Amino acid sequence: MKLIKKIEVNYLRSLYGATLDDVGDMNVIFGRNDSGKSNLLRALNLFFNGDVEAGRKVEFDVDLSDQRRQEARDAKGKQFVWIKITFNVPDNYVQSVGKEVAVKRQWNRGGDLTQTVFPHMDTAGKSARLTRFLNDIDFAYIPAIKDLNVYADLIERMYGAASETEALRDATTRFVDAIAEQTTSLSDQLGTLFGAPAKLAPPTEMSRLFRNLDFAHGAAGHSMLRQKGDGIKARHLPELLRFINENEPRKKTYLWGFEEPENSLDLGAAELEAHRFADFAARVDTQVFITSHSPAFYLANEAGEAAVRRYFITRQEPGPDGTMNPSNAASLINRLEDAELRMEQAGLLQLPFVIRRMGEQREALRAKEAEAEALREELEQLKRPALFVEGVHDVEIFSAAFSRIGIGEEVDVKPLGGTPQTSDALLSAVLEQGGIRAAAPTLFLFDDDKAGRSAARKLAKGLLLGHPVDYRDNTKVWVLPQTDEFKLFLRRRHIGSDQAFFTAEFLYPVVESAALCMELADSYPSDEVTNWRTSINGDYWPSLGQVKCHELANAEPGSADWFYSRGVPPSLKRLFAREAAARGFATEVIDAVAEVARENLR
Repeated sequence: MKLIKKIEVNYLRSLYGATLDDVGDMNVIFGRNDSGKSNLLRALNLFFNGDVEAGRKVEFDVDLSDQRRQEARDAKGKQFVWIKITFNVPDNYVQSVGKEVAVKRQWNRGGDLTQTVFPHMDTAGKSARLTRFLNDIDFAYIPAIKDLNVYADLIERMYGAASETEALRDATTRFVDAIAEQTTSLSDQLGTLFGAPAKLAPPTEMSRLFRNLDFAHGAAGHSMLRQKGDGIKARHLPELLRFINENEPRKKTYLWGFEEPENSLDLGAAELEAHRFADFAARVDTQVFITSHSPAFYLANEAGEAAVRRYFITRQEPGPDGTMNPSNAASLINRLEDAELRMEQAGLLQLPFVIRRMGEQREALRAKEAEAEALREELEQLKRPALFVEGVHDVEIFSAAFSRIGIGEEVDVKPLGGTPQTSDALLSAVLEQGGIRAAAPTLFLFDDDKAGRSAARKLAKGLLLGHPVDYRDNTKVWVLPQTDEFKLFLRRRHIGSDQAFFTAEFLYPVVESAALCMELADSYPSDEVTNWRTSINGDYWPSLGQVKCHELANAEPGSADWFYSRGVPPSLKRLFAREAAARGFATEVIDAVAEVARENLR
């Protein structure tokens, strides 16, 4: 989230003047110790929460820039600190506030606070909406030293967020009532002593009761706060804060200010934490500001969804003429070369060196991981069973069938591009599809027509049965099994099984298939379709004779005999397969064929 667009801080501690332009979703702030990194987060805390640090208001003897104090004394002028933030206004406030608004807050040594808005809100309604918008921003500040109070504060807030649920309210009441029941003798004694009923009651602020809650870690239930290391504890903080944000009764926009979240983390854990922060910052309701010395945070989310900005803070010093050098303490770092220049000037050569080396090693690791993943995929492919079918449209039919029986991701269905007429043609078609994998079962499934039976016999040494036949180790051959409806057609027309023409489209119910075929032929007329209407499949002419062929050619259009004697025109096969699936044609027969294929591909 890019709620804040620009930050300007003037005269706060070491920040005589610092401007952060083009603020991103996640903003990582680098610099030498004592350069002013933390002061940027303190400035945000002051602006949104009124405190420089937790529980501490502005103290001009501590918080005013030394240079500004001297200038004010020399000029007998006022001492003040001001912070100006420019916001990208959320859509629900744009109509009244505008797409962009800047708010300047100035703290004067006399104790008064003034606010100036750009552009000026010229009506009471607009001012009220601006106030509501600012109140909808929740800034959480996590300092570098994360003592038990930091965790206790968050756990107290966690209770406040969760306490709105009826279940927790009831559980808390039962808890207090149970304690009261166990102390009835004390209550009776007190009642007798004071002459009035007395019993334990819940505190007026129940959240205080929960400050000492802890997290139990591992099977042994070790205390997270008292037995675990700082690194483990620190990694709980963003998760706690995210839970609070998601469960508080009123949804807001959230700003996080974290000082040195990498403290007590090893490099691997720091990398994971950096990516986790980037994931949070990629959300539509959270913007993150981090101070860090870690290259892991510099490199965070390079290819992720969050827009990461990096700023280098340089300590400002007055020049001979009294002007501050540099004039802006914050420099936006767009490239590693920019970081090297700034860090070299600040005497921090080791950090860009480590960043560059880490970046190079990360790229090398990614390349190795990609290579390893490709090899893993290739190995998996070598183990995947394959079903070879004749046409590309048969691939759709049987792929869908395998998905229905639960093995859609486990079997490759590949087309031969028609029926191979020779061994060389078969070899060429198989090689075009990647060849036969020696380690994986393979099944050739041919149409039960003249060409398909011929190809199958060549592989199965002339033996064709009603089930798949071995071709060689791990490879089997099969022809499509005829449906009962098609066998009735053969008997009705006195056609022998070896004379049949049977393709995958005939595995659908014949009445619906014939009607769909007629519909598609009417919708997509062509010369091929016209010839198809008036003729039967070529397989029948040489073997049935003219009389039977003439009878088939004159079968009632749209009937089973009409459909079985022609099949689906090649140009309409794709449409036929997709329409049959879209219209929910019964697939029991196709799925039964797929089940047999599965058994033979194990």
